[in-house]
Amino acid sequence: MAKKLIALDDGHGMATAGKRTPYIPELGRAIKENEFNRAVVKFLKKELERCGFDTLLVAPTDKDVPLKERTDLANRKKADAYIAVHYNAFDGSFQGADPSGIEVYVYPGYKNKPAGKLAAAIAKHLKQGTQQNFRGIKEANFHVLRETDMIAVLTENGYMDNKREALLMIDPLFQKEVAIEHAKGICEYFNVKYVPEEKEIPSTGFLDVPLNAYYAKDIMRAKALGILNGYPDRTYRPEQPMKRGDLAIALMNLYDKLNKK
Repeated sequence: MAKKLIALDDGHGMATAGKRTPYIPELGRAIKENEFNRAVVKFLKKELERCGFDTLLVAPTDKDVPLKERTDLANRKKADAYIAVHYNAFDGSFQGADPSGIEVYVYPGYKNKPAGKLAAAIAKHLKQGTQQNFRGIKEANFHVLRETDMIAVLTENGYMDNKREALLMIDPLFQKEVAIEHAKGICEYFNVKYVPEEKEIPSTGFLDVPLNAYYAKDIMRAKALGILNGYPDRTYRPEQPMKRGDLAIALMNLYDKLNKK
């Protein structure tokens, strides 16, 4: 089966007027919306490609690429879906009303069509993964939803004028979580298995044996000598009691090593 092509749109450019939080004294600056959008799209690209999708960045630079150029490119490349990542705003102030949460948008009348199904899948995973307030699947006559030939969804992943959510914009863990949940929703819609990122294995060779553990050196030596081995899931389980059968195996491995000399 041919790979699906997902067009990824990271919203406004870095210099787009007004697309930023209010001034944040703790940071000494405002946070630009594209700081969040771009980071999420970067993570999302990796997530989707690991799961077997092809991706297309419709605004690959910091420049605020005109919306028509973005949708024209996606249409020309015959993308199978268009995902636009944004961060919302209400009144531009931390002092007024304090809305919060995530919204997922489709073109008016499309809630019960394929775009609505994709939006629902993404929304389901965003609700489960980010624990943000969910404000619903909504409809809007946005250019990227109207002028795309493929199914298109736009997500608003928080509010720039909510202080707590504003600070989430530059939190790499939140950025990555948002990307992961988008990817899970896209995988679900296209009936593709989501493939999680493999955990980086410490140089000890075991996921649960950090280099600074007091027993790390001895475990590494025992493994190298073939005296003790780990489990198929790449763990060693150093705190787990040793069964007498396992002890016998370890002792016989040691015996064999000694008798080879």
